[in-house]
Amino acid sequence: MSNKLTNIKIPKYNLNYEIQNNKNIIDASLDKNIKLAYSCKSGICGTCKAKVVSGEINKNNKVNHILNDSEKENNIVLLCQSNGLSREVILELLSPLPKNPKLNKVRELVSEILSIKYINKSIIELSISVPKRFNYDKKNNNYIKILIPGLENNDKYPIINSLEQENKYNGVINILLNINKNAKANSYFKKSLIQGETLSIKGPYDENNTILPNNKPLLFIVEDNYIIHSLNMIKVLISHNYSFPIMLICNFENKTDIILLDEMHRLTFINKGFSYKISLTNKDNINNIDRFLYGRSINIISKIFPDLSSHYIVINGKNKFLNENYNKVIQLGAIKNNIKKIL
Repeated sequence: MSNKLTNIKIPKYNLNYEIQNNKNIIDASLDKNIKLAYSCKSGICGTCKAKVVSGEINKNNKVNHILNDSEKENNIVLLCQSNGLSREVILELLSPLPKNPKLNKVRELVSEILSIKYINKSIIELSISVPKRFNYDKKNNNYIKILIPGLENNDKYPIINSLEQENKYNGVINILLNINKNAKANSYFKKSLIQGETLSIKGPYDENNTILPNNKPLLFIVEDNYIIHSLNMIKVLISHNYSFPIMLICNFENKTDIILLDEMHRLTFINKGFSYKISLTNKDNINNIDRFLYGRSINIISKIFPDLSSHYIVINGKNKFLNENYNKVIQLGAIKNNIKKIL
């Protein structure tokens, strides 16, 4: 049986994150690099008391004698003895948290360039070193900044998550750079991207999770380099043993623009429910026999899914791409509340 997910909200501390509900809330939160108040984790000390403002949790606590009748009537629970049941649970903690309960703190670090891989004319994959204190949740979308002298470079570069390395620390992260996105940054990269040289980085930054349903087939419609973000989302779902089919349709201009094809191929072997299609706007004459689809995604979706009324759909790309594909899936019966647009 697949593990279900519960979205935990703690408004006082501006916390909003997703956990697996096959673990108690304390341990599941630690898996997300968030440390809630606790001490014994056995239900004896009462440090982890919290009020359930809304939502349902597992009431079959093995240890709850520390709670008096009034507390039980007021939905006070021990988080170390409670699992989430509903899709969302809102909590009011009775013990204070530190100002930043997240274990992955943003830091400025010096990192060594370990390897450089040119994916295509625009995208470079860098392997760089990070110290042990560089903690981040591999089940989230994570980013770093590269600090460039004399340049305020606000671009965040995505960390490529690996399901195989999910619970292993090896002191290395891989990031993707679009060297044509920022001319000034590109000039710096041309001079500095050399194996053995160092980069000043800042991170990790994690992104608020996009909460997706766990009871519907999923369709991702993605434009070119936005696939980095969407693939990381898909890896999160696969790591949680998502039991419904996941389809990815990614549109690139040309064959030479394709990135992360190896990752997509690998995921089909890790999870039998995952499949993907690549569509190319422009057709070349190099090889008339290939497995790619040709044309814009809005002209291809209906050939694969004539009816999208039962799907949840994620559209990831620039504004024009978002709007035209949104209108297309609506035409194919998609329900508005089941569509998520990500710019």
